[in-house]
Amino acid sequence: MNISFEPAMLDHLFEAVMIVDLENRIQYWNKGATRITGFTSDETLGLFCHDDLLNPIDVSGRQLYLLENIRNPESQIKEMETYIQHKKGHRIPVKLKMMPFIKAGEVVGTVEIFIENNELNGTSRRLGAIENKPLRDKLTGLANKTRFEHELLAKMNDFDKMNIPFGVLMVDIDNFEGVNSTYGRDRADELLKLLAECYRQSFKLADMIGRWQNDEFVFLFTNVSNDALKLLSEKVRVLSEASAVRGGELGEIDFTVSVGGSVIRSGDSIEALIKRVSERLKKAKCKGGNSCVTK
Repeated sequence: MNISFEPAMLDHLFEAVMIVDLENRIQYWNKGATRITGFTSDETLGLFCHDDLLNPIDVSGRQLYLLENIRNPESQIKEMETYIQHKKGHRIPVKLKMMPFIKAGEVVGTVEIFIENNELNGTSRRLGAIENKPLRDKLTGLANKTRFEHELLAKMNDFDKMNIPFGVLMVDIDNFEGVNSTYGRDRADELLKLLAECYRQSFKLADMIGRWQNDEFVFLFTNVSNDALKLLSEKVRVLSEASAVRGGELGEIDFTVSVGGSVIRSGDSIEALIKRVSERLKKAKCKGGNSCVTK
């Protein structure tokens, strides 16, 4: 069924708005949806929602069928948090509202409204990209190893003086050498930049995210328990696996990562902490990759 309405007002909304008919075919896509996802209306109108577009998942990686038909005019607005896939392939956290589209008392489609989920905890030191160029990784824009080590030292001082715990995660792309040899250096660099953007978008509460070396990334979290760090490591793994480098002559690049992590212990030095995290990352790799070890 073709849904006709006046779209001018919706086009001026900051929020993304998508409307589908009862066959789950996209009938409307506003400028806000283009701003958030990178897809234009020309690339989405007329497509079915299960086509390879947003591919929404929850934090555990479960595929979400958000665009299910709401046939009852009395249906309540549904709200949820999810991760959608950008046109470039990385994941974006969004808050989503679903409601029935009603004309003449009948449900003729579904309205989806979503916006970036950028909730922060108010700590001004939380950093993704680093402004100071000497402390920024040139390729990804994240903190480089030197900057991350400085932040680790500050966290260690906080732990020693005020007993404020923190945790570190180290992430390594599985078979990155294979990506390099199969797709080439430029595409491998695209993968690194895509992961950096995925992490920057999805881990706003991290104190710092950095590129440690080559294909390794690091995360720093304050006031985390062992159990919380394990959940965070799984989130990193799931969102990485659910991303992909799209386009290219050889098609999109799918990949997985391995994650090692640890919470600071009494008597630890930075060297001891990083060594423990690295050893756990190696254990995750030895499991065949796409795995996390935090204990």
